[in-house]
Amino acid sequence: MPDAEPLPRSLLHPRHWPTWLGVGLLRVSLYLPRSLRLLMGRGLGRLLWHASSRRQHIAATNLQWCFPEWNEAQRTQVLRAHFRVMGQCFIDYPLLWFGSAPEHQRCIKIIDEAGILQRDVPRPVIICAGHAPALDFGGLRLSQELGGVSFAKPMKNPVVEWINTRSRCQYGALVYARKQGLRPVLRAIREGRDFYYLADEDLGPQNTIFAPFFGIKKATVPALGRLAQMSVAKVIPAMGIYDVDKDQYALVLAEPLADFPEGEEMTDTIKMNQALEVLIRRYPEQYLWTQKLFKTRPEGETPPY
Repeated sequence: MPDAEPLPRSLLHPRHWPTWLGVGLLRVSLYLPRSLRLLMGRGLGRLLWHASSRRQHIAATNLQWCFPEWNEAQRTQVLRAHFRVMGQCFIDYPLLWFGSAPEHQRCIKIIDEAGILQRDVPRPVIICAGHAPALDFGGLRLSQELGGVSFAKPMKNPVVEWINTRSRCQYGALVYARKQGLRPVLRAIREGRDFYYLADEDLGPQNTIFAPFFGIKKATVPALGRLAQMSVAKVIPAMGIYDVDKDQYALVLAEPLADFPEGEEMTDTIKMNQALEVLIRRYPEQYLWTQKLFKTRPEGETPPY
């Protein structure tokens, strides 16, 4: 859906009441002292670390594949920091749903290394972001400045899906499901909207190519080059982060990709992956290592998970 719909009556059915109760508790949690919410975030991060052996295994495998030069202690340190970030992002998610515009401006910073917020920068641009626990924080703050358009994977719980879509669209952003295809997104880009694009997810073998990511063949959607060419848009690598020490959310907008696109599918996809790698190496604990990055393998190879 391009916009959040009014609340459907079906979401008021008694079977959804437990979800609404949980949403209400999350809303009330915003009134807790920040010190308590930070303590809750640390506690949830520890719980996720100890209780989710499956996620921990996936993340550890990804780190081992992407950073073979690190020793076990280094990878464990990054993993623990990553789960800490995940815990805090979950506790703070009600800020996105129920926070005010001034709160969003205060709590989420844009680190504009690319200078795209300057008025004289040609539009539109494609913000190519890596998956991260703080992804939606950065996306919301960007939409507050620029509006924009993006894809989103529908959530299984219809109540949470409605609330989340309503949140993502509150500053005029358009959000489409991936199954709707590129046509409405391309139309929005040509109309001058900036595109918040996530291209690092392994979506299976269909319509993907195996491009190197941290030196490993990874099933990657090679659409970015074509999108940039058709829309005549600059591509800005980005990552949403949560700085634990400063208790600050931010969206980092790096320098635009130079000489992009070149027009060759593999070359452009490699450039995209390399740009994301640079940001991941800067903020390794911020990347969403719990996704199965390498689940699709070339013929004859076994998935590592």
